[in-house]
Amino acid sequence: MEKKNKLSTRNPYLVIISAFLVFLTIGTLLLYMPFSQKQPTSFVDCLFIATSAFTVTGLATIDITANFNYIGYIIIMILVQAGGLGIITLAMIVFIMLGKKVGFKGRSLATEALNQQNTGGIIRLVLILFSVSLIFESIGSLLLCLEWIPLLGFKRGLFHSVFTAVSAFNNAGFALHSDNLVQFRTNPVINFIITSLIIIGGIGFTVILDLYKTNHFKKLRVHTKVMLFSTLIINFCATLIIFILEYGNKATLGGHSTFDQFQMAYFQAITTRTAGFNTIDIGALTTPTILIMMLLMFIGGGPTSTAGGIKLTTTVVIIFGTLSFIKQREHLSLFKRTIDPRFLFKSLAIAVLSSGFCFTIVFCLVLAEPNLPFLPLMFEVISAFGTVGLTMGITGKLSVIGKLLIILMMMIGKVGVLTIVLTFSRPNKQLYSYPKEDILTG
Repeated sequence: MEKKNKLSTRNPYLVIISAFLVFLTIGTLLLYMPFSQKQPTSFVDCLFIATSAFTVTGLATIDITANFNYIGYIIIMILVQAGGLGIITLAMIVFIMLGKKVGFKGRSLATEALNQQNTGGIIRLVLILFSVSLIFESIGSLLLCLEWIPLLGFKRGLFHSVFTAVSAFNNAGFALHSDNLVQFRTNPVINFIITSLIIIGGIGFTVILDLYKTNHFKKLRVHTKVMLFSTLIINFCATLIIFILEYGNKATLGGHSTFDQFQMAYFQAITTRTAGFNTIDIGALTTPTILIMMLLMFIGGGPTSTAGGIKLTTTVVIIFGTLSFIKQREHLSLFKRTIDPRFLFKSLAIAVLSSGFCFTIVFCLVLAEPNLPFLPLMFEVISAFGTVGLTMGITGKLSVIGKLLIILMMMIGKVGVLTIVLTFSRPNKQLYSYPKEDILTG
């Protein structure tokens, strides 16, 4: 027992993954119970939906509105909320509410789970994270109620509003409509509310906290500045590209007014990186648009956010690190601050490991699903890795092995490739160095 505790203390990543699997198992069993279902649903499909909800992905092998009742919806919503906050963060919130003291081990786990550098102020960050979630989800729910209560009635409209707000803020992509949000594609109010929740949830809690504490742009952390500028640039570019590529496609944007085309392109640009809602038929998109969307899904949102992917800051560090090399600069700098080289190494490790995991799962999925086309399969894997939830319409056609592979990819995307690797590796700090010698590259 003492050995086990020592192992857990030394390897917080193992504790995080173990807690993740336990909570996921409970969620799956609850969805599998008859009281959660409208009609009999297989265990594998319940596992898939529970994983998709807990990893805040949104992929579904079945129509959740046809297979689950309101108890099932509530279970899915709880899984989404827990996945957005993180299981370790959720456990700490419960401890705090019960008046229990959170020890150093718990603080260390939360520090790892929230990708922080030290344990100082971690309890305060957890409480702020929880408060921010409740505040924005409540505001989003109230605003959606103004649209959906007149349309769906009070009880149904209220529940749909709360469910969608939780799903949007946590970047999950689940909607209680069989066509997701296609029927609301030209409703600017719903489009604006949901995309705003997605952006706020995907930008990261540390950014929100920094903006709250700082009243001047120059005093913001470099991380915050990078996230704000890169989010603005990538959203603008993605909207413009999708608009241009799909302008003449009558199966997606074509046939609508210019304003409606723009808001549909904007909605899909925002949701593609993180959330997974859709107001257009993804399977009808042109191949260039699909490729752009796969890139957006792979990049994802911000660290300490509800989004997946390799993260936007990781991408920015790699891009500017490459530019620094091209310009033959010795240091990487952003906003007049020098970035520690270890962050560049970490970013490269994340990108390489993520690419490796995605390639491996795509390879296995192609072998498991020989009757399904390659591009939709690759799109499915990238969507699962980025915990996005968009699909070209093949999720329900996957075999049991295919479903299990996507489940694995969703878990990897949510837990993080570094967490997976560091769980099974032992630290080996090198206290010495060898003589230097050049190696030819490129």
